[in-house]
Amino acid sequence: MVPAAVGATLVDDSTPDDEEDWMKYANSGFGSTDYSLWDDVEETQEEPEQLEEPEQLEEHTEEIPRAPSPAGLKHLLRMGTCDPCLGRLGGKRSFQQSNEASGQQIRESISEGNQRLLNIRQEIPLCPFCENLFEEVNLLADVIEDALAGYDIQKLQIGARFPKDQIEHEEGIRKQYAAGGSDGLKPSLVGLISEKLNERLEGVSIVNDKPDILALIDVLTLTVTLDVRSAYIYGRYKKHERGIPQTRWPCRACKGRGCAKCNDTGQQYPSSVQDLIGNPIIELFEGREHAFHGMGREDIDVRCLGRGRPFVLEIKEPKRWDIDYESAMKAVNERAKGSIEVTDVRRSNRSEVVRVKDTPAEKSYTIRFLVEPLSKPELDVLTAPLDLTKEDVQQRGRGRRKHRRRGDKKDNPKKPLERVEVSILDEADLKKMKKAELVELCIERKCSEKGVKAELIANLLATNPEPVEMLPLPDETTILDIIEKLEGVNLAQRTPERVAHRRADLVRRRKVIETRDASVEINDEGNIYVEFTLRCESGTYVKETVHGDDGRTQPSIASLIKAKCTVEWLDVGDIHAD
Repeated sequence: MVPAAVGATLVDDSTPDDEEDWMKYANSGFGSTDYSLWDDVEETQEEPEQLEEPEQLEEHTEEIPRAPSPAGLKHLLRMGTCDPCLGRLGGKRSFQQSNEASGQQIRESISEGNQRLLNIRQEIPLCPFCENLFEEVNLLADVIEDALAGYDIQKLQIGARFPKDQIEHEEGIRKQYAAGGSDGLKPSLVGLISEKLNERLEGVSIVNDKPDILALIDVLTLTVTLDVRSAYIYGRYKKHERGIPQTRWPCRACKGRGCAKCNDTGQQYPSSVQDLIGNPIIELFEGREHAFHGMGREDIDVRCLGRGRPFVLEIKEPKRWDIDYESAMKAVNERAKGSIEVTDVRRSNRSEVVRVKDTPAEKSYTIRFLVEPLSKPELDVLTAPLDLTKEDVQQRGRGRRKHRRRGDKKDNPKKPLERVEVSILDEADLKKMKKAELVELCIERKCSEKGVKAELIANLLATNPEPVEMLPLPDETTILDIIEKLEGVNLAQRTPERVAHRRADLVRRRKVIETRDASVEINDEGNIYVEFTLRCESGTYVKETVHGDDGRTQPSIASLIKAKCTVEWLDVGDIHAD
């Protein structure tokens, strides 16, 4: 019995009170059940398997197969898709079958025995793909047909303007539900309208590029805007009279608005080559206005002879794009009454405008000029050196430098010597002037303005330049020899003063290709006239090649024969192109 007592004593001494409390709690049914702590862990693992309803719907949506599977076609029907869209998206269309017919066939086969699917369009009247645009095809075809009334059109192009969000929405759901490679909304709508118009418009071809008119549909407002393309005519013109500018010249006084000085025409000159050609032709095309594109241009006082200068006349917003060009040519020549003449008239296009304007054609000219004495200071001005190290304007736009502008200041050359002319004062005229006027003139001539009137006159007369000795005139043989040697010479031409207000101040290098038929004529008064023909590169300033333009063109005939050369007239002999 002792060991039992001792064991009881050990238990009582080693067990604390709080542990007894825990055992009481544990004995209250814990040890008598099959419950395990790991059961809680298993229950928490089962919770993620319980998905929310929206996630189940999303997974269900992703499981819908695309057309042309039966389930995909059935889903397209449930969405309320119209027959044309069902045909273009379903992937069941046969050869030469319309989208609408294919859509009706799909609807009948899928909804067979299901009255609700057959009438789903009554429940969902708005097609999610086209928003019922295909129902307006006949209306849009009517609008385009009415807009084209009065136009003698041959080629028509149809376009459509859609809101960006509508196109993005249609592409998104089409890629999700439609058959692979299905047609987009825009080309399908345009194609269906084109088919309708092709049946209605006789003699009109529906094209994809280079149309006479582009009919642009706005699907928001169901309206049509016509983009009427220009008509183009190529030809050559000869100008037989001087004083006619090539293009319209707005009145300097009113800037083209119309005033008493220009007789309310808005033009500096009553006619131009552009108007003489364009006005009769625009009546045949029934256009709005015309624009003139020539292969270069001649000055207002220059005739254009030979085969004539190539040009392209642009007629904007015409009613027709083809006319009888032989009749048009005769109408222009009859109305011009000999001032100009056009030849080789035919139909043209926009690309020929670029070719005509950019072709650097050589040209032949016949020029006549008067030879007069020249002083040594004037010769110095003609022969003053130019800075010839700058880049030629014709080399612009090639290689790495093609984006530089024509007026870049870095290419401005050194200015030639300025001609300084001092007027000669006459003593009789000075005596008629009052003293105050004489004093003012003395200040201007930078001489002493003190003293009586006689002293002021003496001071002013002292400012008169010394008599300038004129250089001897060249003989006929010298002139003809220098003109002959001008053939093959490279000219350096700074932009002339007469065009400096509208062209970049640059040095241009041009070559004289040929000189011929030179002749010298001396009239009864002893005046020397020279006439010759030269052929030179495109862009050569021919008048400046003769008189030198105060040293802006070097060499010049004036600097070579050491005489003043005044141009009497200039004619364009031929443009060596086409």
